[in-house]
Amino acid sequence: MNKILNEEIIKFNKIDYIILIILVGFYSILSFYHLGDTFGPNTFLRINENRTIDIYLTKEATSMKIFYGETRAHYKLYVGKSTQEFNYVDEINSNRLFSWQEYFFQESTIVRLVFEEKASLGEVYFDDSKIDHIEGYKDTYYLFDEEKVVPKTISYMNSSYFDEIYFATTAYQYVMGMSCYEWTHPPLGKLIQAIPIYITHNMCPFNYRLMGNISGILLLIVMYKFGAFLFKKRKYAICSLLLMALDTFHFAHTRMGTVDSHLILMMIMSIYMMLKYLKDDKTKYLYLSGLFFGLSICIKWTAFYGGLALAILYLGTYIKRKEITNKVIRNGVLFFCLIPFGLYLSIYLLFPNNLNKTTNFQKFWKEQIDMYTYHSKLKADHFFSSKWYQWPISYKPVWYHQIYVTDTTKETISGVGNLIIWIGGLIGFIYLIPNYIIKKDETSLQLMIIIFSLWLPFVLINRIMFQYHYFPILPFIMFSLILLIKDLEETYHFKHILVSVILASLIFFILYYPVISGMKIPNSYADNLRLFGTWYF
Repeated sequence: MNKILNEEIIKFNKIDYIILIILVGFYSILSFYHLGDTFGPNTFLRINENRTIDIYLTKEATSMKIFYGETRAHYKLYVGKSTQEFNYVDEINSNRLFSWQEYFFQESTIVRLVFEEKASLGEVYFDDSKIDHIEGYKDTYYLFDEEKVVPKTISYMNSSYFDEIYFATTAYQYVMGMSCYEWTHPPLGKLIQAIPIYITHNMCPFNYRLMGNISGILLLIVMYKFGAFLFKKRKYAICSLLLMALDTFHFAHTRMGTVDSHLILMMIMSIYMMLKYLKDDKTKYLYLSGLFFGLSICIKWTAFYGGLALAILYLGTYIKRKEITNKVIRNGVLFFCLIPFGLYLSIYLLFPNNLNKTTNFQKFWKEQIDMYTYHSKLKADHFFSSKWYQWPISYKPVWYHQIYVTDTTKETISGVGNLIIWIGGLIGFIYLIPNYIIKKDETSLQLMIIIFSLWLPFVLINRIMFQYHYFPILPFIMFSLILLIKDLEETYHFKHILVSVILASLIFFILYYPVISGMKIPNSYADNLRLFGTWYF
């Protein structure tokens, strides 16, 4: 076994594929477990004008479950036993899209919904009664035609949470050919997210989380390949994969129906291909680097920070070699300007954008200006926003979701990072500086360039930011930790440090699994895991 682990990986062989199948297989099983329901309401009553809807019940009810579709719901809720005896319950202004909500009221046989704006409703259900008939609008049978999908309890399994209301909703709207909700990021991530919805004609939590989870799984394979490339020995490739697999933030964030998984996968692939090109000087790697860079900026503009790393690595290498030629400049322009821009433009011209069909360059350019204006002038605050210097220790993770099941139990999902990996990675990052100065270690220099390029731009940003903006930096922080471990083992003869780090990371992951997975747990268990006052579970 020791021989296999310490073997240099020159080319992948059967052993590497077996390792990947086993490790990625175990992670995949865990990540797909309770990812989300494979069913949900798919027929909707869409109200486009002021309308009053009366729901007549077969017997008295005291609660109502209602599923909201792709439109925010604003309406007044009344209940009563006759149309002359209505009692006002509440004015509801729900921002929860593709989510179940439950409301309680006094015993009633008629429920009145008074809409002042457009709305989309998927299903209405009364636990203590059945719907007899509905008056006030056409096609109201859509409100009670999918009773079999009504959940006993509302949870993340059957309802969207956090930014899924933006990205999952927009993925659905792409499939349906509607004007789209989320327009502040380019379309590619949401188009990828829409694939399972389009194929199955089924808008459900499992489908709109599927592609993100797959990208999170593929990231493990890339980490193995990247680790083998950087550190040569198989044990460090395995360590690269395991650090990402055991990171609690990675697990929580990639199982959510957003687009960051795709972004990170494309960014790390772009940088990986660049480093392979600089080592092997094969043009195909330069092309692939530009291709993945182009795909990444089609998902989110933060990918341009990865482009900064690519430019420094590419030009810096040729400047150091004193080999700046017309060919080098041409290749740079072709692979990192023309091809990415062509991809970016085609995504808008071939597919609908978030406002209307982008059928010409003028409309395309206007949307880019609108996107820039939105992000640059955004004035907002959020309880879970954090500063760039707080990210490396996961000081203020985003609390994605919480529902109290009983007075003493709840399900909760937090984006907390694995502190063994994150703080260890921070120490590894600091180690890069003296390691390069003293040893002129090329890997240390490359990792510093990448990390600074991806991280320092956030210092200049004034709008609110969140810990998940650290995600693109995280793989390279992990590589920094592995480089430190490698030097401690091979240069300073520390024994068992690699195994100790992995075991400690595994223990942290197991302890925090209940608060990153949405598992139903006692409130006291979650409270006892709070290492900082800014950690909420």
